[in-house]
Amino acid sequence: MTVAAMRRSPRRAGAVAGMLSVAAAFAGPTLAADRINVLVVNERSTLHYAAFAGRELGFYEAEGLEVTFLASDTTVPYVAFLANSDADLVMLDAPQVFQAVNAKQPVAVVFEANQFAPESIGVPKDSEITGVADLKGKMVGLASDRDQVTTMVALDTVGLTMDDISTVVVGEAGPTLAKSFKDGAIDAFAGAASNLAAIEAAGIPVRNITPSNVSDNPGNSFVMWAPRKEEIKDVVGRFLRAYAKAMHAGVIDTKMMAALCKKNVPEQWENTDVGLALLDFAVYRTNMVRTLKRGELQPDVWQRVQGPYISLGEIGGPLDPSTFLDDSFTDPANDYRTMEVKAAIAAWKEANKDILLP
Repeated sequence: MTVAAMRRSPRRAGAVAGMLSVAAAFAGPTLAADRINVLVVNERSTLHYAAFAGRELGFYEAEGLEVTFLASDTTVPYVAFLANSDADLVMLDAPQVFQAVNAKQPVAVVFEANQFAPESIGVPKDSEITGVADLKGKMVGLASDRDQVTTMVALDTVGLTMDDISTVVVGEAGPTLAKSFKDGAIDAFAGAASNLAAIEAAGIPVRNITPSNVSDNPGNSFVMWAPRKEEIKDVVGRFLRAYAKAMHAGVIDTKMMAALCKKNVPEQWENTDVGLALLDFAVYRTNMVRTLKRGELQPDVWQRVQGPYISLGEIGGPLDPSTFLDDSFTDPANDYRTMEVKAAIAAWKEANKDILLP
């Protein structure tokens, strides 16, 4: 139940009413509902808990927003959703941003949701493979074709190319991936951290062998179609503020967020230890703020990480970050107080006592 929904319940009184009055004080005036369509990498994953936490904690409603998260499981390039105005914001990783800019598409990066890439290369814990260099001559399973780029960049750090390995797309289903390892069909797997967690949930402990310099980049950023900026600037700013508050909630009360995630994506929490490991990775690695402000753009990093993509032929040459980074949304996204987030957390916990983790 959201904060606003609880305000309408006559049965809530006493301490709960006190917490809600605090939340209401920070929520500001009621806004007319505005619709926004958003496409994140995986709208149902603990790794991107802010997507549904924003709804559960009442942050979207407080901003007067009706948020629709489009299905991420699509073969249509995410950029096409922007070009067709089917999505107002999409989440792209650095390679996708570079490819779009290289193709002269008018995209604008407005918020670095993940300043650490969640894409990983994993092997069974008992594997003789200790690092990426050991992948030579091995079969690497891919969650999807897009994971080829992550694999190429990782191989490039040790002087290998895709010609040095074999690859096969094996999908994202945990039991299928675990069976692929058990049967010896693959020696390693490239995909998101949530995929590795799914493999562990299916009974195969996994070890991450991704080079640190591959992960140290803007893993997923919110991107908009630049020509629509003035049309949707206010709505986008309000959404990013709500999303930032939801991300922050995971840091303030990770245990509460675990219960919230288990409620929304129970399939990732059949094994509580695996779910907690994935949430910790999300809160303290991919979602952790590495800049002064949450989501703040890092032109120097965007410049630095282009090297491998240029050498691999993914982009034709250096791209000027100033042509595709728009920092005008940073301040609106961070225009909130921690007390607002704490009040929403307290209200949600009171309303969901029966599912809180011990």
